[in-house]
Amino acid sequence: MSGIARYLLAQGACVTGSDSRESATVASLRSLGAKIYIGHNPENVHGATEVVTSSAIRPENPEVMEAKRLGIPVIHRSRKLAQLVNTHRGITIAGTHGKTTTSSMVATMLKHGGLAPSYVIGGIVNTFSDNASRGETEWFVIEADESDGSLVEYHPEVAVLTNIEMDHLDFYRDTVHLHEIFGEHVQNVKPGGLVVYCSDDPGVLRLVGHAVGADKLFLSYGLRDGADIRAENITVEGLGTSFDVVTSQGLLGRVALQVPGRHNVQNSLAAVTIGLHLGLDIDQIAAGLYEFMGVQRRFQILGRTDQCTVVDDYAHHPSEIVATLSAARQSHKDRIITVFQPHRYSRTKSLARDFGAAFANADEVIVVDIYGAGEEPIPQVTSELIVRSLQDNNHPHAQYVPDLAAAEEYIANRLQPNDLVITLGAGDVWKIAKNLAGRISPEPVA
Repeated sequence: MSGIARYLLAQGACVTGSDSRESATVASLRSLGAKIYIGHNPENVHGATEVVTSSAIRPENPEVMEAKRLGIPVIHRSRKLAQLVNTHRGITIAGTHGKTTTSSMVATMLKHGGLAPSYVIGGIVNTFSDNASRGETEWFVIEADESDGSLVEYHPEVAVLTNIEMDHLDFYRDTVHLHEIFGEHVQNVKPGGLVVYCSDDPGVLRLVGHAVGADKLFLSYGLRDGADIRAENITVEGLGTSFDVVTSQGLLGRVALQVPGRHNVQNSLAAVTIGLHLGLDIDQIAAGLYEFMGVQRRFQILGRTDQCTVVDDYAHHPSEIVATLSAARQSHKDRIITVFQPHRYSRTKSLARDFGAAFANADEVIVVDIYGAGEEPIPQVTSELIVRSLQDNNHPHAQYVPDLAAAEEYIANRLQPNDLVITLGAGDVWKIAKNLAGRISPEPVA
């Protein structure tokens, strides 16, 4: 939502909005000229010509009800974003995981390569210090959210599929329903367009195997033999990674990333594939990807001293947690303490067993209360389900600490030299990392 607002402000539109509380995002939008109200009141929509809502806004919201009473069109944020991207040469990044990082890599690479795209992304890109911009060309990069089925709104020229895995069980009935939505998204790629897909992912391979569309080009990327664009000779260098880019024609060149993990090698390969398709050479692509400095809340280092490092990450699905902790373990051989805040009761209920197996690379796991994200609680569904699952998987140090403040104190009193502390979750668990970082290092990490 904030990205759409930023883009519209750059177009010269008058943008107003409402939020439940003050935040850095609210302050940033105000600095750009938006008028933001705190609290939802009917009069906030007076004078508007259109009201855009997120999936978190319910039909009985007083501003939605007032807009309808006044005859003001009310549209979902995906439809508004589709109105913007579908009139451009759209590049959509879709998948269960990796959308924000991959979108940010693509935007950074294209801007460095002189293609200056517009972009709207779900996280703050550190290289740009924003999540949206109006570009100088017809290219438009977006993170295409699948959580509510709104993928079907987009008609891109280039579509990326990072992975397809069951999630968002409050919307999807089953995997068949999930693949129907992704399949329609692929069908909506414009004739003559490109589908870039990760051949390492079984869900993506299944979808592509059933995709129909002789009017589209399909190119694969991945870490395994057989991918059109693949990575070889992967080397971990501190919190960075480098690798060779190889095609059927042989070695193209070497790429270095300033972010960790094999999952980020995969994400960057999607960007490499797009860059090559759009005419950039491997040197331009490599230079652009090296400029990528990560995204806020994606393995974001908030505090670092000789004694301890504090990292915050958005991972809230078992596969994302495995990827994040694997990247951490590759570069850190000492103790890793993880604080996990489950996100949504429905996800906790359905994936508790999978969460129990996801923390193998953490030496200690602290699980705090569930962040409901607007969901009503489900009887007997608590964070203790995940703790029991961790114990069933023989994790030696897993425990439930109800609230954020108690978890922060618990860790602060147990820190040892060379510890790596990682907070994980899509809610407000980042506050623990921020506060711990302030305790160990008053000066913020650049």
